[in-house]
Amino acid sequence: MSQWSTLFAAIVLVATLSVPDVTMAGTPAEDFVACDADRSGALNPAEFRCFIGRAAQAGRARAVMVRDNNAYDRAFTRLDRDRNGQLSRPELQIG
Repeated sequence: MSQWSTLFAAIVLVATLSVPDVTMAGTPAEDFVACDADRSGALNPAEFRCFIGRAAQAGRARAVMVRDNNAYDRAFTRLDRDRNGQLSRPELQIG
């Protein structure tokens, strides 16, 4: 295998590992876990985009509205009741 082939394979591997899969939406709890990339137990703004993407893929109306209006930041701010820059399960009303 050439040096370029090895480099290309490594780039593809890293890209597939770092991009959340929004095509396999599950329950809100499953989506929360799938999108919590740093495993902190809360979603940061980037992880919230993943969460909304999965929920919109599943046809959840509010998520579709957020996605279609590109209102991620506004939705995140409204949901972040304790203003800590993270969305917890209770803030998202996920048991």
